[in-house]
Parts: sequence; C-alpha cells; structure tokens
Amino acid sequence: MGMAEMMYITWINRLFRQRVLLHVLFWTGVLIFFNFVFRNDRRPLDVLVTSLGFLPGHIIFVYTLNYFLFPRYVLKGNLTASIAGFILTLTLALFYLRLADVYLLHYSGRTRLWVPENFPHSIYALFSIGWIAVTIRLVRQGYQAKEQQQQLEKEKLLVELQLLKSQLHPHFLFNTLNSLYAFSMEKSDKAPLIVLKLSSLLRYILYECNAPLIPLHTEIGIIKNYLHLERMRFGDRLDCSLQFTGDWKEFTIAPLLLLPFVENSIKHGTSQQPDGGWLSLNLHVENGTLHFQLINSRDNHAAANGITGGLGLGNVKKRLELLYPNAHTLKYAADEDTWQVTLTIRLSANATPAPQAQTPMMYETEMSHR
Repeated sequence: MGMAEMMYITWINRLFRQRVLLHVLFWTGVLIFFNFVFRNDRRPLDVLVTSLGFLPGHIIFVYTLNYFLFPRYVLKGNLTASIAGFILTLTLALFYLRLADVYLLHYSGRTRLWVPENFPHSIYALFSIGWIAVTIRLVRQGYQAKEQQQQLEKEKLLVELQLLKSQLHPHFLFNTLNSLYAFSMEKSDKAPLIVLKLSSLLRYILYECNAPLIPLHTEIGIIKNYLHLERMRFGDRLDCSLQFTGDWKEFTIAPLLLLPFVENSIKHGTSQQPDGGWLSLNLHVENGTLHFQLINSRDNHAAANGITGGLGLGNVKKRLELLYPNAHTLKYAADEDTWQVTLTIRLSANATPAPQAQTPMMYETEMSHR
C-alpha cells in the first residue's frame, strides 16, 4: 500500500469519525434535493415546510436500512429476513409519507391514505436517498477495514522485529564471548580490557537497541569496538581497512543492522583461515543514502561449500525488508576466496546534531591480501 493511499485513507477515516457533522451534512443535502423536487413555483418557506414534513419518513427508511437490516441480515447473507425486513421498512416509510401528506402538509391534495398512483414517486425518492446512504456506509466500512489491516500490519511488524532482535542478541553475544574465552584460556593481560569493551557492547544491546532508530555514529562506534576486540583476539592474523566518509553523523539507522555483516566476515573469514584473513569496510553517506560495502577473505572450504552466513545475516535481511521496504538494496557476491556485501539504504535524519562518537581508537591497517 503506497504512502499517498495511506494518507488518503487516514484523512477519510478522520472525516468519518465526525459522525454528527456527517449526518447533518447528509440530511442538509437531502433537504436541498427536496427543494428541487417540491418547488413547483411555491414559496421557499412552503417548500422548506414540505421538505421537513416528509423528512422523517426518509429518516425511518435510511436508518433502519443502514443500522439494522444491512448489518444484521443483508451482510450476513440472511436473504429471507432481509427481504421481509426491507418490505416492512418500506411499508412503514410509505405509511408515514401518506400520513404527513394527508394530515400535515396537504401537498398532493388527496385526502385518502391509500393512493396507489402516489407510491411509485415516493418509492423512487426513498430508494434514491436510501441507496446513497447505504453506499456511503459501505465505503466507510471499506476504509475502516483498510485501516484495521494497516494496524494489523504494524502490529505484525513490531512482533517480527522483536522476535528477530531476540534471536540476534544471543547470536551476537555468543560470538563476542568466544573472544573473551580465548583470552581467558591464555591468561592474557588483555582480558580485563575485553571485559570493559564487552560491557560497552552489552549496554548497547540491552538499552540502546530498544529504540527503533539510533544515530548512525553509534552503530559505527560499536562496529569499531567489535573489530577492536577481534583484533586483540587474532592479532596480526586479522588485517582490517576501515573507511567512513560523507555526512554519516547527521543520520539515524535501525540498531544492529550493519554489525552482523562484520560478524559474518570474521566468522567465515579470519576464524576459518589458519593463516588469518582480511576485511575491507567502506561506509559512505551522501544525500541521505548510505552506501555500505564489506569485502572479506574466506577459506577455500567455505567457498566450495557455499557457506555465506547464518542466523545473523538471515535476520538482517528480514529486518531490512520490514524496516526499509522499497528503500534499500542488498547484494551478495562471492568468488573462490572472497565474499562481498553491498548495501544501500535511504536514511532518516537526526532530530538533533549527533555528538562525536565516544569509541576507542581502532587500529586501522592497510588491507593485505593473504
């Protein structure tokens, strides 16, 4: 459903919520219609009195049709009750119109209640107004149904996003704790620093990731933190080249959207290669569009078996489809010993200028092909 259609539906539904105003406008239109029907060179005041005198008969017909027969019988497919109710309603409305003519208005000049030749004209007037009223109600119900569908889609989106994030968090923590475990086994002096950085990552996941959007510089800072941890773990076995350019400090992004790509590059790249591996990350933001490219080396076994990622990348792909429909492109490319991800997203601007990201300095080295 397009944005313009959604805005139009919202506007229509707001109008429909003004029930009293809508009813007043409808019956005002009926009175104007009657002004042409009952004019016949009569004075405007006489025409108004005649219109008001006949109006209750039409009110009986319209409201009984709209609020009783249609919702209870017609829309539920009860044909017998629908026909019987319609005949009864029409009879009551016609009876009132004849009473009003004979005892109140003396419009036709006929003093008998039973005047068959008058009925076709009255039935035509009742049907014309009743059909317009029913059409308006059906249109209103149609727009309400679309609004409910929109609400259900939003609720479904929220549930799916929460599920995806709940799956992604332990996946991310599992990979990060592996780094801490490796240093603990070696009784390395770097273990306390890893604990400190891991606490920063946990704070990000537990608190900042609850927001639908975060500053892009925060996600970049977490990527740097994560790679710093992995550099400490792999040492010279991991060669990184990072480049962040453009106006990336002015925009927001959904949390944990870029980090899984980096995780995947380590998991299926450096960690699987005895001699180490390399990765090259290039992030550029221009005119509100993020251009993200990540290339990493991978071992021949992974390439031969088509290993391209696991739970993390699958979740990110779903989140992109839910959060940025028609506003992103995601492409994978692979050859014998490299894996490449290219992602573009149309971003949202920050409400306030983004502060400088407080993240540890990343040891960036020139990418070397191994």
